[in-house]
Amino acid sequence: MYRGNVETRNRVSHVARRHFDLRHGRCHWEAVSHALQLPLLQCLDSFDAEHAQIRPRRLPEHSPWALDDLAALKSFTERHFRGQMTVDDWVLAGKYMNIVHSDCIAKMWALSALQMTPQLYARISEFRQAGLLWPTICAKAEVGALPDVLRFAYSSTSHDKVQKTRRPKAQFRISKHQHWTESEDKHLVALLERFGGGRDIDWNFISKTIGHSKNACRYRRILLLRSQKSRAPSQCSSTDTDTSADGFARPYAAPRKLRAQS
Repeated sequence: MYRGNVETRNRVSHVARRHFDLRHGRCHWEAVSHALQLPLLQCLDSFDAEHAQIRPRRLPEHSPWALDDLAALKSFTERHFRGQMTVDDWVLAGKYMNIVHSDCIAKMWALSALQMTPQLYARISEFRQAGLLWPTICAKAEVGALPDVLRFAYSSTSHDKVQKTRRPKAQFRISKHQHWTESEDKHLVALLERFGGGRDIDWNFISKTIGHSKNACRYRRILLLRSQKSRAPSQCSSTDTDTSADGFARPYAAPRKLRAQS
């Protein structure tokens, strides 16, 4: 990614403050890129919100998003990253939306999890014709989606499109399992052992300590647990296992001489 100097940071921050849209709560980054004659991603990478005195918004997953924000986030990720993004890419997306990047990950994950099938589209159309509000439609549809997510998915899908799509493929993937080093895995395991698991885990502290988002740390924990289960034998006692350097149990391997004698 780009790493701008202090002069570029000051220029980008100054122009971004001029093109800040109070109505939408974010900058018009296309206009900033055009004014500075710099690539859009380079402008985002050089931008310093604190220097520009622009405070990022907090919109957690359960907070309602405006349809314009959902459309802008989806368009930005598909246009510049084609759905495959790293943590650094999500930081750029957060700057583009002026929203904390972990909130962008959670909302985009909710959008990708919802599949608009012909049956669901027909049910929503019936509810809309009956004059029901979106919170009531979400409760009756029983899809487990938030009203803003369901509304955006419905409004961005036409009747002809949903009829032609038999089984829509997910056009967005979060590559949370990538870009983790061995030292980061060991650090994550040590922090999880410190909190003892369960609901008492302070994901905010773990995220700030390791440098990955909270969702990335949660998903990495799931992958490590799956890896532990796949390496463990189906039936073995506690004496038949050995603890590896990464803190996970592995099957005990007898020395080569003992295996030869047996």
